[in-house]
Amino acid sequence: MHRRRRHPRRQPDRRDQCATGVWTLKHDTAPLFDSLKQFVERDQAPFYSPGHKGGRTLDPWFRAHLADLDLNNLPDTDTLHCPEGPIADAEELIADAWGVGQSFILVQGSTSGNIAVALSALRPGEPVLVARNAHKSVLAGLVQVGARPIWLEPRWDARFGVAHGLDADVVERAFAESAAKALWVLHPTYYGTTGDIAALAELCRRYDAKLLVDGAHSPHFAFHPDLPTPGERSGAAATVQSVHKILSGLSQAAVLHVDPTQLDPATVRRALQLIQTTSPHFAIMASIDLARRQMMTDGREMLEATLDRARRTAGRLAAIPGLTVLRPDHLAGPGTGLHQLDETKLLVGTSTLDMDARDVVARLNAVHGVQPELSGTGHVLCISTIGNTEADMDRLVAGFDEVARRAGRRPEESHGMVADVLAVRPEPVLTPREAFFAGAESVRLSEAAGRIAAEAITPYPPGIPLVMPGERLDVEVLALLTALRDGGNPISASDPTMGFVKVVT
Repeated sequence: MHRRRRHPRRQPDRRDQCATGVWTLKHDTAPLFDSLKQFVERDQAPFYSPGHKGGRTLDPWFRAHLADLDLNNLPDTDTLHCPEGPIADAEELIADAWGVGQSFILVQGSTSGNIAVALSALRPGEPVLVARNAHKSVLAGLVQVGARPIWLEPRWDARFGVAHGLDADVVERAFAESAAKALWVLHPTYYGTTGDIAALAELCRRYDAKLLVDGAHSPHFAFHPDLPTPGERSGAAATVQSVHKILSGLSQAAVLHVDPTQLDPATVRRALQLIQTTSPHFAIMASIDLARRQMMTDGREMLEATLDRARRTAGRLAAIPGLTVLRPDHLAGPGTGLHQLDETKLLVGTSTLDMDARDVVARLNAVHGVQPELSGTGHVLCISTIGNTEADMDRLVAGFDEVARRAGRRPEESHGMVADVLAVRPEPVLTPREAFFAGAESVRLSEAAGRIAAEAITPYPPGIPLVMPGERLDVEVLALLTALRDGGNPISASDPTMGFVKVVT
């Protein structure tokens, strides 16, 4: 996956030469602010998160007084770590709106929620089934707790070059072969696809295990029947959601829902007190409160309009020669990792265009003022939300049409050694925590045979780690990494060129 924000390091003129000939940095500049100001002032169609799309769906008074709301823990404002007033009231309303036993406000995104889930639901050395395409915050939680992950391969989709959810039969076999006490799933994936959450919840009940849901991209599921089944209403012990990704929350606005019959709320609060800042941004918290109010008063209607726009746009994009759009007719059925689809997400397949997806995104942005969320090998992801407009959709379609005509066609792209990556199962030797706290050194890839990885190594495609921290770099793994490197595949690691690899000393 190639995030849209990646770009070559620029070398702006931010130095002055004084009379002595010594160069000094120019402190009358503000490079980050200047870059943000330039980006915001451009006329563009936003197909990235956050969901409010530049403030379009924010409460007008709230938007005008953001700086005024940058407050501290005062008697009138309540305290996030030990809420007793308006924050506690807001959390009670959140739980009622999403239909759960108890909810917690998060100001450090779903990352803080996933780490809190690990600290609350898992124990050191305890086996837990985890989707291998889990977000890195899940890995962070495993490192902090010391639980022993049993990694499960998600369903691979060669048409779009993406991984979906977990097939239920894969999970059932893993439960039968292990003593796992929990299943941690991604629901939905970044691309809006889900496994059969009801089937997975039933497996957890059968094997007396907790269902933990990283639902960062699912805060809207509870508010419209045409969206996938909400994890928080399917028997999950804990569900984490990023309110900012899809709804009208400011960046880092998130919530953690728990079932108090499965997970002790006091234990969760204690975990959050360890993780979350003692100086939370009250505007972030207020944006969650307002997003909940918006969904409960106007959410059904707003999401209905969003789905209608997205469905019509998907049809228009799919009619452009060279493009494919992930749609409900691609679903694989109950029990599979491709069971349901969030149709507000527009996953556009570009594998038959004679242009790299990164170049597609670059041209959409530079020429058409259309900024997608990300590109990957053979696909572009556009996130549409309640904040997008018909004009945005028209620009998106017009932009893709021009880019597709300019690019021309080629035979459908092969994903090379993806099958080999998915088939390899490195031997787990240490838990991620043990690997993290062990000494580490960089060694040449050619000299790493038998060593234990101290880092995750993720080729794109498939965007699923080939190696996790604590797994052995055997001859088969090294041969595949070498082939991937020599074939020009992007690889996420401490050394993306794969000349060196971090290993445990």
